[in-house]
This record gives sequence, structure tokens and C-alpha cells, in this order.
Amino acid sequence: MQYLKIWQWFAILALIFLCPLNSPAVEWKGDNWNVNLNGALRVSYNDDDIDTETNTDTDTKKSNKYLSGNISHFQFTGSRTLKMGINGIFKTEWGLDPTDTGKTADGEKDNLSLTDLDQYLGLEGGFGMLRVGTMLTPYMQTGIMMDPYRRDALAARFFPQIQSNLHTGTAKGRGRTTNSIRYDSPISGQGMAAQMFYGIDESSDNDNSFGTGFTFNSQYMSLFAQWYDNNESGKDKAYKFGGEIKGGGAALFGQYEYDDGLISMADNLSNADVDTNTTYGADTWHAGLKYTNGKILVIGQYGQREDSKNGAIPEDGLTGWLMGMSVYLDDTFYLYTGYTQKDYNNDRGSDSRFTLGGTLTF
Repeated sequence: MQYLKIWQWFAILALIFLCPLNSPAVEWKGDNWNVNLNGALRVSYNDDDIDTETNTDTDTKKSNKYLSGNISHFQFTGSRTLKMGINGIFKTEWGLDPTDTGKTADGEKDNLSLTDLDQYLGLEGGFGMLRVGTMLTPYMQTGIMMDPYRRDALAARFFPQIQSNLHTGTAKGRGRTTNSIRYDSPISGQGMAAQMFYGIDESSDNDNSFGTGFTFNSQYMSLFAQWYDNNESGKDKAYKFGGEIKGGGAALFGQYEYDDGLISMADNLSNADVDTNTTYGADTWHAGLKYTNGKILVIGQYGQREDSKNGAIPEDGLTGWLMGMSVYLDDTFYLYTGYTQKDYNNDRGSDSRFTLGGTLTF
């Protein structure tokens, strides 16, 4: 994690707000190059009601009320037209929390923390797009696209856990892959495309990860399928398919994740390491319905994670659901509120969250 001084943070905000708030927020152009600045600032009030005891006759609840913005981000993207008729492209993206001053325990420093997100260099042309660095796996990318709350506090991959942890984190075997090469094919006239990545393992065993994906998009339907192999000695694969049907302001969407060990490892359901893991079967799925009427968006989602086999604890599955509503004040700012709950298959009981938040995109 790296830090910006407080004056540097205010300089970034001034750059954003003194420019027109459209997409991108700031754009610099030359004869054969352009650079863009955009992102989103998110702040939410969360009231979490968390069980702290498991397998007991009496569940103990812990209420936690707080402000959070740690899924905010900003990014610089750009391209340069090369003589051979293709474009050199780059992206550098950072996550930050506007509600966190970054002070140390002694209270002396006043910095804001930044977290590395996508960082890559690549080429783009008629052949498609080739990137090298740290970036989303195709597996994570389709999951975020399927979730109306994406990076907000009610996202399906965060509190309700109805998307697996293969949609979060930055590391080998997680949602954002490091030391990787990714290729995206051109989108065909029928809306079909393919994606693949190869992650280089820097450890001594050199178990390089890889994955593929296929997508289809049309006016009324989108479909996808992914395969993710961490390529370790133990069980460490995952498969996913899903899609969306849309029309008339409404959309029905969902996905199913089949766990051959990799979801169990990512969700910390196994006590074994990646070379000896035998835990699998934590299949995770969710389905949702959203409806837009003018500036109002209403969302409902429901999903489950099945009990794993050979897991560290028995009955480690859960059921999660959420209801939410967003109000768009304009194209760049919306308010949202909602309630989400997850019920555990063991004797732990349930956790819940009420959220009221706002997001500014730029």
C-alpha cells in the first residue's frame, strides 16, 4: 500500500471537479495520442449486525456502524497510434477510501492510502487487444458486469457473498491476476468474443495459472462462460456460466460457479495449502431482477454457496439475498439504499447490513 499526502489528494479532487463531469472527466490529446482520467468516488453509511459465535445455543450479535469509501477508484488510461497502424495502450488504476485519513496509530501522519488495482501496458488493433501486467481475469470481469452494484457496498461479491472470492482480491488465483498476459479477441458482427489469460507464477514450483472465457452480447441478451485453472498440485479449478435477458426497462440476470477446489481456496474453506488441497464443491450461484423507471432503479438478488466437501468446518455454505434502490440525480451521481442478509448453514445464524450511500462517477 502506498500513500498520498493530503495536499496531493486535494490536487486530484480539484483536477476532477474543475473539469466538466462527463466521460472521461479529463482528456488530453495530441496528434497521435490521448490520455484520460476517470473513476468513481463512493461513500456509504453501513450498519452491520454480525454474529460473533458459532455452534452455540445463543448467538451473540455485534452491531457495527461506520462510514466507508474504500471501493472508490481513479484511473489514467491512454493510447498512442503507432506507425504500423495499431495502438499502444496503458492503464494505471488505484483504489482509495475518502473516509480514511490514513493516520497512523500515534495520530501524527495525515496521508490517504492508495491500493494498486489494474496496472498494464498493451497493444490494440484489428487483431484484438493484448495486455501485460496486473488486470481483471475474464472470470471476475463478467461477474462485476453482472452485478448492478458493482463496487458499491451492496455488491454481491462483498457482504452477501453470493459471488465467490474469485471476484475479489489481487493475486494468483484471485479476481485480479498479477504478472499476467491477457488476450481479448475482436468482437464479431454477431456479438461474440473470446478472452484468455496466462499468469506467470514467480514461486519456485512455477505453476502458471491460465483461464479462458467466451461472451455473447446482443440488444436483449448477454451470455458468458469461463474456466479458471490455478494449475497447482491440489484441487484448484473453477467454471462459470451465466447471462442476462433484458427489455422494457427490466432485466433478469444470474450466474452459476462450479467449484473444483479454486472457490474453496479463495473463500478460505480449506485448511490445506494450494499443493495439497482436497476441498471442493462450494458451488456458488445467484440470480437477480432489476427494473428501471426513469431515474429510479430497483434491484433484488438471491443466491447460495453450497457446503464444501472436505472443508475445514462442516456446513460452511450460506444463503444470501439483498433488496436495494438507486436514485440517479443525473448521469454522474446517484444515491442508493438497501438491506442485505446472509444465513449460514451451520448454527451461527445470520449477518445483515443496512446501507445508505452515494456514488459520483467522473
